[in-house]
Amino acid sequence: MTLQRGEILLIRMQFHQATGAKVRPAVVLLDAGDDDFVAAPITSRMRNSEYDLAIQDWKSAGLNAPSYIRVNKLTVLAVVDMIRRLGPLPEHDLQQLASFLCRTFCPKAGMT
Repeated sequence: MTLQRGEILLIRMQFHQATGAKVRPAVVLLDAGDDDFVAAPITSRMRNSEYDLAIQDWKSAGLNAPSYIRVNKLTVLAVVDMIRRLGPLPEHDLQQLASFLCRTFCPKAGMT
């Protein structure tokens, strides 16, 4: 099963520093067709962070509350931990995410 870029999933995320897991939404950034994929977690807790991107059309994306994509918390997740698909990130939010990722991770011209 191949996941689509911008697809929002409900996924079981393992804790990094403790045992156990929590069910959270995440947005797919890259699926190369193997057993895992790259995603950014989604949260309803707003922080005053330059790395949180507000999802404008969160209801259309299948989310229950105003939500934010944590661009600085990218992670690799296992496809088998997916619980269900919530919906696609609306096109204008997907375009904002792509721009936001580029601004965050693409080197500026002239930097080495």
